Amino acid sequence: MIAVELATARVSGRTRWDVLRLRDRDGAVGLGEYSDAGDGAARLWPGLAARLADGVEVATVLAELDQLATGPDRFTVLTVRGGLEQAATDLAARRAGQPLWRWLGGRAPRPVRRYANLNRALRHRTPEEFGEVAAAALATGYTALKCAPFDGLAPDERLRGGLDRARAVRRAAPGAELMVDVHGLLTLDQVLSAAGELAGLGLRWLEDAVAPDDPAGLAAVHAADIAPLAGGEFATAPEQVGPALRSGRLAWLLPDVKHAGGPTAARRLAEEALAAGAGVSLHSPSGPVATAAGLHLAAALGPSVETEFAFGEAAWRRLSVSPAESPDGPWITPPDGPGLGLDLDPAHWTVTSPTPAARRDLHRSSR
Repeated sequence: MIAVELATARVSGRTRWDVLRLRDRDGAVGLGEYSDAGDGAARLWPGLAARLADGVEVATVLAELDQLATGPDRFTVLTVRGGLEQAATDLAARRAGQPLWRWLGGRAPRPVRRYANLNRALRHRTPEEFGEVAAAALATGYTALKCAPFDGLAPDERLRGGLDRARAVRRAAPGAELMVDVHGLLTLDQVLSAAGELAGLGLRWLEDAVAPDDPAGLAAVHAADIAPLAGGEFATAPEQVGPALRSGRLAWLLPDVKHAGGPTAARRLAEEALAAGAGVSLHSPSGPVATAAGLHLAAALGPSVETEFAFGEAAWRRLSVSPAESPDGPWITPPDGPGLGLDLDPAHWTVTSPTPAARRDLHRSSR
């Protein structure tokens, strides 16, 4: 029998970290993060808790979630699945007495290169604030920055306003590697009309300017020679991104250990990209648990794999786990110790136990 505990931390008006803790009958625990799964996640936990409390194997529950991951709830179900698989692998690695990177087959511990995602540190989203946050990230040692300048703007202001914000970041960080995330908010015609201005920013990559499964759009943006193209943060299987990677038009793949459905799916995606000669940077504008899971996976995959970090969102972030998370800077090292190598600091989390739903299956509890 395994008990499920849910821990939450309110970080900002936008962000809440959601973590699950699996607790086995002997007291062994495993942590996983399912932040940004959406409100539907709460409806899943009673059924999940009931299955695990009844002694159903975690692997069986994961398979049941795979069957449930259809239709409009697919994203939520897979993100919850991602958290559950993280927790299960953490628990298994702790039982084996191995850090998760070794349990995943890694050869040696290593620092992982990371870039600063500026997006969640912003409150007012003016060009001036974009520049200020970029400068603050540089001051802590980051050498690569990512911004999402087209977020939150009215459609008729989006292109011009977003370019103003991106230029403000470039002025504040003239020597930094800069990535721009379009978040799919521009039309193909808008991206192509701004090709010269975007190229003038000297980007390391242009992210989600077009979907990875849109071969015509990828071909058009690739031909515009703006920057190497990146995407795939919501990909769940290699076949979704394989053609784009093998064509050479998708230069960077960004798997997410939450949204892909767990570390196993994220690893398959990363290995597909590496085999095609593309770069891999784990998507992780997340809390410290998913960040740690991604770090261990990156360390296991090899020295070319890097990660993202949500910069500047909460001054207390480092102290929300024990031992404290690595300080800001261009490198981050997976925690020592078995499994993820960290635990939640109770001062920063609210913990609840979902009431296991009696005689309910997962399909019924998700409605």
